[in-house]
Amino acid sequence: MDEGHSAPNSLPPFLSKTYEMVDDSSSDAIVSWSTSNKSFIVWDQALFARDLLPRFFKHNNFSSFIRQLNTYGFRKIDPEQWEFANDDFVRGQSHLLKNIHRRKPVHSHSWNNVHGQGYSTSLSESERQGYRDEAQRLKDDIQSLHSESQQQREESEIHSLRERLQRMELQHHSLISYVAQVLQKLGLALNLVPQTENHDRKRRFVGPDHSLEQANRGDNGGASPQTLHKGSHDSNSALALELEMLEKLELSTRGGRTSCTM
Repeated sequence: MDEGHSAPNSLPPFLSKTYEMVDDSSSDAIVSWSTSNKSFIVWDQALFARDLLPRFFKHNNFSSFIRQLNTYGFRKIDPEQWEFANDDFVRGQSHLLKNIHRRKPVHSHSWNNVHGQGYSTSLSESERQGYRDEAQRLKDDIQSLHSESQQQREESEIHSLRERLQRMELQHHSLISYVAQVLQKLGLALNLVPQTENHDRKRRFVGPDHSLEQANRGDNGGASPQTLHKGSHDSNSALALELEMLEKLELSTRGGRTSCTM
């Protein structure tokens, strides 16, 4: 803030604080003077509402700040960005702030009184400008509210997507753990097969003093054909059950991905 023309204490707090906030070069990335030094630009609306407004005005409502600007005759001069101007809000000339006054609202009963007393309904140029400024203030309010609403919707959608992603990661970890268990069981079963075959081959090479009946018993490992068939059937049933559970878990995971994509 320029030292030669400090704002007097009689200024409304909103004007003096706004000037101080804009004139602070440490926050130029958020709000700063324009190149003409006759207006200021809010570069980052989110940081402006989160960091600067609570520091200077004890609230974080960007729409409320814009309404205050409109009340003091500021106007939005660039539809593509948040740039505001007032003829007496100039960089390095804070002594001009005393010329900025709060506008009185136009009430409907005032218009009725004028019309009822038979005064002319024609408006002067200053009155027309006042109505135009009021219309512009309403447009700015609507635009700021729409911007805040859109930001809230985007934050809600991001939060929902994060929750879905977390659920998918949990399902993915569960699937990997389950597959590892199945593969471990299958590996143990496959390791037993060569051992059994080697054992059967050794039993088939019986000596000349062994009878054919003993050799046959050696081939079966002391178990009847019915017992071997039953053991093989139980192993196949367990494997089929494991594969069926694996397929169901994979289908449920795919369903979660599809719903997340849609």
